[in-house]
Amino acid sequence: MFKQLPFWTAGAVSLMLAAGLKFLHYFKFIKWNPTGWAERYGIFADRPWEIKWLLLFVAIYVISLVSYYLFALSWKWKISITAAAAGLLIAGLIEWMIARPENFGDFRKALSVPFAALILIATRFVMETAVFSKKQQADT
Repeated sequence: MFKQLPFWTAGAVSLMLAAGLKFLHYFKFIKWNPTGWAERYGIFADRPWEIKWLLLFVAIYVISLVSYYLFALSWKWKISITAAAAGLLIAGLIEWMIARPENFGDFRKALSVPFAALILIATRFVMETAVFSKKQQADT
């Protein structure tokens, strides 16, 4: 059971984050387009939106899978504090890379609280699952 758990967890997180990003973008909670990387880098810019979202889903899946295994290494730390710190760091780095502010004041104005909350929920879910799985394996 535990051998398939990372893949199912990454799939659930990918689906939740992709749907959450679409929701945040549709209702204008974020000022940037989640598939804007295609236009920025010129990769798949002329492809349909479904392809861009599928590639975003795959990228989130791979990142979630890698983070699952990294978070499993922190199984002796307090989960709530570690997940909050990691989630805020990840959300801040993503917003920083997208907004590219010139100073910290511009960065504070560009922050999206709903986006940070979505990332925090996903990070907590991945970390809780990874640590629970690691503790169950350690007990057996």
